[in-house]
Amino acid sequence: MSRQEISSIKGFVFDCDGVLIDSKAANVRFYNLILQKLGLPAMSLDCEAFVHAHTVQESIAHIVPDALLQEALTVKRSIPYSQVVESIRLEPGITECLACLCRIGFSCAVNTNRTDTMGMILDRYALSEYFHPVVTSQDVLRPKPDPESLFLILSSWSISPHELVFIGDSPVDEQTARSAGTPFWAYRNKSLGADRHLQNHRELVAALDA
Repeated sequence: MSRQEISSIKGFVFDCDGVLIDSKAANVRFYNLILQKLGLPAMSLDCEAFVHAHTVQESIAHIVPDALLQEALTVKRSIPYSQVVESIRLEPGITECLACLCRIGFSCAVNTNRTDTMGMILDRYALSEYFHPVVTSQDVLRPKPDPESLFLILSSWSISPHELVFIGDSPVDEQTARSAGTPFWAYRNKSLGADRHLQNHRELVAALDA
């Protein structure tokens, strides 16, 4: 992005898993618990990658045979997320990065395909104060990669698509940004097509001073 394009940015939208937090181990444990209770084998590596980027309903439908889908959803409701939240770690430097962005005057939001676990995570890691709004798959009719979630944030902030940067780590995030017409910055995933690639959160702040 050019210096002029960067100077037009008014807000940053963050994906959750893989960007704000390292939740891969927690997600794998959660979905494997569901499979275990159904008497099914643990997820393959491809399935682990899928559940990391999709909604819980999409993920369960992907890893469970159709005949067991309703039972799997019942099992899911019986597993408190507190059983796996201990496996979640904050991405290094994220708190300092968010504090800096807010101090400078940028708006920050979350756009995630998580459902009812997002609030627990933000409260547990003292991140709630930095984000408004927080958009989950429960807040839209069509979750990512549909652009509805980003349109909701744009409307909340009363800004144009070019004034928002969406930061994500998956093809789902990339497609969401492209569909909404917003710049996309890829976090620790050089395989994605992005306007900028970030390897850590310090690079985000540095990009604004470049």
